[in-house]
Amino acid sequence: MLSPEPMRHLSLVVLASDLETTSRAIARVGVLHLLDVRHAVETLSAIRPYDVRERLAHLLAVAQQVAGLMKFLGIEELEEPMAGAPGDGVDLARIESRIASIAAEVDALKAKMAALVERREQLHVLLRNVRTVEPPGVPFEDLQGLRYVYVVSGRMPERNLPRLNESLGRIPHLVVPGSTVDADGRLLVTVLCLRAHQTAAERTVASVQLEPLEVPPQLTGTKEQAIDELESQLHTARATQSVLDSERKGLGQRLAGELRALRAAVERERLLVESRGLMGGSERVALITGWVPAELSHRLERLLTETTQGRCVIQWREPSAVEGVRRGRVPVPILLHNPVLVRPFERLLRNYGLPRYGEVDPTPVVAVAFLAMFGFMFGDLGHGAVLFAIGYFIYRRMFRYRDYAVILMECGVSSAVFGLLYGSVFGVEHWLPALWLRPMQDTGRLMRAALTFGAVFISIGIGLNIVNAIRRRDLAALWERNGLIGALAYWTAVALFMRRLAAGEGAVSAGTAILWLSVPVALMLLKAPLRALWTGVRTKQWPDAGELLTGFVESMVEVLDTMVSTISNTATFIRLAAFALSHAGLFLATFSVAGAVARMGGGGIGAAVVIVIGNIVIIALEGMIVSIQTIRLEYYEFFSRFYSGGGEEYRPLRIASGHQQAA
Repeated sequence: MLSPEPMRHLSLVVLASDLETTSRAIARVGVLHLLDVRHAVETLSAIRPYDVRERLAHLLAVAQQVAGLMKFLGIEELEEPMAGAPGDGVDLARIESRIASIAAEVDALKAKMAALVERREQLHVLLRNVRTVEPPGVPFEDLQGLRYVYVVSGRMPERNLPRLNESLGRIPHLVVPGSTVDADGRLLVTVLCLRAHQTAAERTVASVQLEPLEVPPQLTGTKEQAIDELESQLHTARATQSVLDSERKGLGQRLAGELRALRAAVERERLLVESRGLMGGSERVALITGWVPAELSHRLERLLTETTQGRCVIQWREPSAVEGVRRGRVPVPILLHNPVLVRPFERLLRNYGLPRYGEVDPTPVVAVAFLAMFGFMFGDLGHGAVLFAIGYFIYRRMFRYRDYAVILMECGVSSAVFGLLYGSVFGVEHWLPALWLRPMQDTGRLMRAALTFGAVFISIGIGLNIVNAIRRRDLAALWERNGLIGALAYWTAVALFMRRLAAGEGAVSAGTAILWLSVPVALMLLKAPLRALWTGVRTKQWPDAGELLTGFVESMVEVLDTMVSTISNTATFIRLAAFALSHAGLFLATFSVAGAVARMGGGGIGAAVVIVIGNIVIIALEGMIVSIQTIRLEYYEFFSRFYSGGGEEYRPLRIASGHQQAA
């Protein structure tokens, strides 16, 4: 449970004629994490990666076309991809023919809807213009038929009105400004002049930024009649829009299943083609390489033998036997294997990065520590029950958030357990006895417990770093600040401190403490000089005194930095006690306000409302803050001791779930 699943490297050679059926069989069983063949066959000149760019682009275009049709028809994607076996291939010509038929039907509907939208926009603009223009009882056809008078109406900046009158001063004219100015400083203006001066008038109105209001020639009748006619046309257009919307909805319902199936088939084929790009071959044979969980390797081998009827060569190797792995060029994928209740906490791990192959998987430690710290800071039986109920609701109703729902339910249980230890139910402390302590009444014990937890948690991180160093056979890491020597110094200091707390000031004298700490500290101080001497022994080039002195100074600085950082890292766990006190303090504040409301005339009902609102605020606000602090302690105080991340996730070629990724 504390290690990722063991992996085995597969090299598979099949006949080129069997590659299609073999790759589909591999996708069907879904256990092979494909490795780019270029990383595995550098010395085999006859093997060339397959070029799938053209077919992949074709499939991508088809998938995008189907996605566009689904989007227009309002067909939602399913939360879980449609499962389906790889089959014997996709008849892309038949799929494209059917998609073209559907697209023609959809395009016809699109054209109708686009024309209707354009018509509605035109009617809205025309109605606005007609309402703005105010011919005093004169029909529009009479205004449009004037032979000797030129009339233009439009909006222009009010500041340009004097310039308009000045520019038109050389010809007979009439300027009729409106009575109101728009919010953007524009004014409705009507200009009249003789038809003979129309050209000069047009140049003038353009120079003052007058935007003419377009009135179509087919508009007849008075203003009121025109408005009625336009509103009637808008009403008809809206009714037509409803009909077209219903038609689109019905078309979407009729084609939903078929379009989803078409897209799923294309996506399955696209994944297979992508995987083909990671394979390679010659004219007669094909090569497939990748990683398989060790416990599933026999199952895959049987399948490959049956599929090819024995016409294949299968080679299995351990990761340590792969040259690319030894050189650090080829990563071994990581498949975490944790119990159901621990698995959701893998999300916290993935945010920081997966462990490298061979390193410890700290997910169980992360889960236990997260729940313990959360409950410590947020301990209340009632609040724990509320968190559990919210998590259960999310778990039952929102499939994609199930991992978070499980974490929320587990946090609720932890809060409830600590609530029993604190004797707190929605902040009320006289209903239940405290099985351990009451935070506000026993602050000293609470802080000691927080510091003890911090020391244990940091020690686990250092211990995991030592385990990782041993697994990597990196003995030099044992000398680092989070290695064996640093661990001895830290554990000695913690033991001396705990003895002093337990037995009093006379239990540990300064001399005793110095004596116990001198050995690990001396080893840390001598680390750099001893390393330089050891290098000199191997290379037969002895370091000079200056180099030894420089190394000693570096070691001394590192020791001082380690001491300061370790003390501060341990002391930061005081925040566990601080937030536990804050939780209890918020309850006191809530009950104080409720009491004040009751005394001011609100009575029991007002006090109850205040208590309910206060508890909701505490759950929402402090619950979020406590979660952030818990993640912060795990990332900065725990992961920083041993964890670097950088591992690659195991993603097998698996058609049924729609996932595939290669190393």
